[in-house]
Amino acid sequence: MRRFHRVAGISRRDVIGAVCWAALAVGVLGVFLRQIASLDPVAFAPISGVAVVAVFVLARRWGDWGILVAYVVAMGFFIQLRDAADETGLRTLTDYVLDWELWMFAGITPSAWLQARIGGASSDPGFPAFFSAIIHWTWFVFPHAAVLGTWLFIRRMAWRVTIIVALTFYLGAVLYFTVPTAPPWMAADQGFVDGIVRGMNTVGPALLGVEFYNWAFEAMAEPNPTAAMPSLHFAASFVVVGVGILLRSRWVISVAVLYSIALAFSLVYLGEHYIADIIAGAAVALIAFSAVEGGRYARAQIILRREQLTIAGQRAGQWVREALRFPPRRIEAG
Repeated sequence: MRRFHRVAGISRRDVIGAVCWAALAVGVLGVFLRQIASLDPVAFAPISGVAVVAVFVLARRWGDWGILVAYVVAMGFFIQLRDAADETGLRTLTDYVLDWELWMFAGITPSAWLQARIGGASSDPGFPAFFSAIIHWTWFVFPHAAVLGTWLFIRRMAWRVTIIVALTFYLGAVLYFTVPTAPPWMAADQGFVDGIVRGMNTVGPALLGVEFYNWAFEAMAEPNPTAAMPSLHFAASFVVVGVGILLRSRWVISVAVLYSIALAFSLVYLGEHYIADIIAGAAVALIAFSAVEGGRYARAQIILRREQLTIAGQRAGQWVREALRFPPRRIEAG
């Protein structure tokens, strides 16, 4: 059997490693080609996906630091994918989410309703607007802090948590490519709905100053303004509830639930996301969590069943051998 795993001194592990390094190199090359030669985003997406899988395979060999390396590389490729998702040429969608909200909420769009009732989104921002903006900005830390915190304090859970969070982001990227959707503020700018403004454009300059806010906005938000469906802000935060369940920590679960509620309100009030985006984000988080944990459970069951079947087979074989065994011949004296 060993000859099938090693040919001319090259092991199967070496072959897998070489393939993964090649996939990662092609992925990095794809990033450069996208920036320099405008590589088609439809071609860039699978190249990036394969590169990220390769990084996680390689990182398993690098010990504990490989967890952080894999996550950082995965997030780097995700940023490139998010930015490329609106370059596919697909039409930006708006009607389906607006029609759903008008049907679900009896002719009312939640973002417009909140901005009309609370105020402060378009001018003279008050406490709700400042609170919502700060919650919105902390999203850039919250899900990543879950990965880093697990790595620092509960290392045995770090791989599972890292894969769950990364998978959440990448499932969202799939929808960014396939269902490019205008957020509420853009729908209002295009005349599809009234009474919604982008609250961040009022609160941001008031808190950070006009020049710094404009720089940060262009660096983080401008590359893909049609990444509304699903709300990865909500998905990546809500998945931390699952992290708390894995850790069996009521404190983590409570903080994640409260933060997710506050974030959902902030995203809708500021005109960044529809209620449908929030629901889709929750679904993405649940799918990612279920895929990883369900896969682990299935693998454990297969191993368990395989051991049980092996033991049962051995017992059956022993019984057959005993049943077919003839009694020894008698040797009569004489």
